[in-house]
Amino acid sequence: MSMPKAFKTMALALAGMVVVFFAVGLLLSDRWHVETVRTIRAPMAKVAELVQDFGKWESWSSMKLEMGPGTQREISGTPGAVGHRIRWNAPHANAVLEVVAAGPQFLQYDFLLQVPPAPQLTPSGHGTVRWEADGEGCRVTWSDDGTWDNLALRWVGWFGALQEQVKQVQGTSLAGLQRAIDDAAAGALSPDAKK
Repeated sequence: MSMPKAFKTMALALAGMVVVFFAVGLLLSDRWHVETVRTIRAPMAKVAELVQDFGKWESWSSMKLEMGPGTQREISGTPGAVGHRIRWNAPHANAVLEVVAAGPQFLQYDFLLQVPPAPQLTPSGHGTVRWEADGEGCRVTWSDDGTWDNLALRWVGWFGALQEQVKQVQGTSLAGLQRAIDDAAAGALSPDAKK
């Protein structure tokens, strides 16, 4: 094959890949959703106490943000009320998890992120934790949703890495919620706790 034909073939192949990237990318979903359900052996009031207070999330949730050295975490607002938030500050990025709606059996939050050169926090995801009576326990449903802002991210989403990571955080967090409740109950029943 002569050099001009090789270049022409290579150019056509490259153009074909670009067309496939855009054409298929437009067909891929621009939204993602992840949901995990677990029955917790505890009364609804105990689940509500731990879920609605971000100050208590450290005892059970695996949702921990590390944005590099010097990351600081602060909690503000009234637990279980709109505006209650966790804020992570780092030298090169900031993130916020903020309650946007709450009730006796649910908590909804927005996740906001600021990574330079962005000048401010922008919405990056939305989540809901719901709990309802289920026999002698409590059925907890944790869902997270987000959007892909461009075609490249739609392709990333198609492979499912972010969704798998979110599902893992939800699953380990709900397992941690059960452990925290069990540990608190065991501590309340121990002879040392009665002294």
